[in-house]
Amino acid sequence: MKKVIVRGSIGIAALILILVLLVMVFINSIAKSAITTAGTSTLGVDTSLDSISIGLFSGHSSIDGVSVANPKGFDGDFLDLSEGVLDVNLSSLLGDVIEVRQIALEGLNVQFVQKIDGSNVSRILDNVNGSTSAGSDKPAENESDPGSSRKFVIDQLKVTNVKVSVAVEPISSATAPSTVTINQIIVKDIGKKKDGADLDQLIAIVVQSVVDAVIKAAPSEIPAIMMQGIEGGLSSLTSFDFGNVQFDGGKGLQDVVRSISGIGKSTGTKDVSDAIEGIGKGIGKGLDDLFKGGEEKKDSSDGKSD
Repeated sequence: MKKVIVRGSIGIAALILILVLLVMVFINSIAKSAITTAGTSTLGVDTSLDSISIGLFSGHSSIDGVSVANPKGFDGDFLDLSEGVLDVNLSSLLGDVIEVRQIALEGLNVQFVQKIDGSNVSRILDNVNGSTSAGSDKPAENESDPGSSRKFVIDQLKVTNVKVSVAVEPISSATAPSTVTINQIIVKDIGKKKDGADLDQLIAIVVQSVVDAVIKAAPSEIPAIMMQGIEGGLSSLTSFDFGNVQFDGGKGLQDVVRSISGIGKSTGTKDVSDAIEGIGKGIGKGLDDLFKGGEEKKDSSDGKSD
């Protein structure tokens, strides 16, 4: 009788071990699919991920090699991330809201490219606006799937070693693009006011925070036409649940002047003109003089035409 019980216990233990191993093998695949699907859906461009490791017992999960493609008509990637680490509260993994102490993303390369018919950044922001606005007006689909309702509450999102290439085509084909370096970007209290942010919203918050930090850190490096398009894209975005955004462009941490969720309310003509002052040096003095000359002629002729 005892042998039967022992054998039965061993069999149950073996079965549990097999189930745990299966979960560990498949959960990484499921998480990878969820991230790439959400990225593609939210940003409107192909999103890929090299690998992910979910720490079911340690609470520390890692991701490697995230790539976000550029919109059609633009070469290369819009965004590439080397690696990231998530520090999760283990006790929250079984609930609908996952509590994350910190998400640390390291080595982010971003392309800002302006062409005659618009910039890649504006198109990405338009895609985010379209996907999040549509999603906010309809109930969640497939509510029977627990994964579809999972949300995140994050104390701090930290992005370090951010390098942004700013190019104006076709000018930058002859002169190298300028580069903006941001030591770190910090976003606090994501999802704390509205019972969590879903994965789509989290991805949107990361992209918005990076874009907003770049235009605040180096406004003189952003061509006027690109700046106007980006400001317009940010102003039309859905409000998301997060606290303040800070960035370090080499002078220590600074607060982003206005939160992304309220940018549409506070953006004025003076804000834009201040942000784009001196922009001509990045796109060629000849073009700048040409446009300014046209404006002066127009101003001098006001009130004199028939």
